[in-house]
Amino acid sequence: MKLAINDRISWKSAAGNLTGKIYNIELSENGKNETVAWLDVAIDNRKSSTRLCAVDMNLTMLSVEKIQH
Repeated sequence: MKLAINDRISWKSAAGNLTGKIYNIELSENGKNETVAWLDVAIDNRKSSTRLCAVDMNLTMLSVEKIQH
């Protein structure tokens, strides 16, 4: 899945179904010392954000979907 800054996404988490806007993408190491993309997402209707590891397996597990405008 191709995602970019300012894309709106939805995903499933322990906190329920969430939506938000990607405001930053950073390349950094994961726990396996592999360089991967991380998505910083401002969560809608909250004063908080989250960071999602953007590897395909993780995006699939979280049911991440791009929201069309």
